[in-house]
Amino acid sequence: MMEKTKLIQFLDEYLQINQYEDSSKNGLQVDNSKKEIKKIWYAVDANSYIFDKAIQEKVDMIICHHGMFRWYEETITWLVYKRINKLISNNIALYACHLPLDWHNEVGNNMVMLNKFIDIFQIKNPLISQNKPSFGLKFNEKIKIQDIVDVYCNNLWLEKKFYNFWNLDTISSIYFSSGGGLFSSKFAKENNFNLLITWEWAHYEITLSKELKQSVVLWWHYETEVFGVQALSEKLKKDFNLEIVFLDEKY
Repeated sequence: MMEKTKLIQFLDEYLQINQYEDSSKNGLQVDNSKKEIKKIWYAVDANSYIFDKAIQEKVDMIICHHGMFRWYEETITWLVYKRINKLISNNIALYACHLPLDWHNEVGNNMVMLNKFIDIFQIKNPLISQNKPSFGLKFNEKIKIQDIVDVYCNNLWLEKKFYNFWNLDTISSIYFSSGGGLFSSKFAKENNFNLLITWEWAHYEITLSKELKQSVVLWWHYETEVFGVQALSEKLKKDFNLEIVFLDEKY
């Protein structure tokens, strides 16, 4: 159990939510009347079907990656009303963290995926660079590019699309760009990253990657953004002894 105001303060400071320009309103999006938080439900998305299960579990707070409020001010109607009403009626708080949870250098989606690659292939002396919102990884080992698909992706249970536009057999560098990050193809190519890994793409972006001869692995957005909220929740459980429940529901 932890005092709610102290928990919110910790999250705001640890995730550095005020250091990013974001379309999402990061931080506490819906408050409740509880002074103490004991049970937290973490999820990727803030949707009414998530809230229904949180109500059944009698949680005190939901922490999510994709919150309810974006860059524009919402009217409290339609689905917004339905969602907020479920939370307020059941005294459940909602905390959301979008880009700061993609970019965080410990529990961020990019960093978790990067560290999993290092662990799986036992990379020694990795060179890690950050170019917000993305991370680059360069290493001395020569990894078979097919192993990215057959070992790395499969180990993480990730569906993928692989385009070897550079026609490489081995790689020694990867650029991780979470969310809709295929716009990073130009940067990855100009900085000699053998492979770009991202979550979501548009048609014109994949054709640009092909024209640039920039090899890419494309994953599904939801599956890769489970890792950040999961890593954050594990830290809360370890550091503050909070009860943590994960709702893994996509659609």
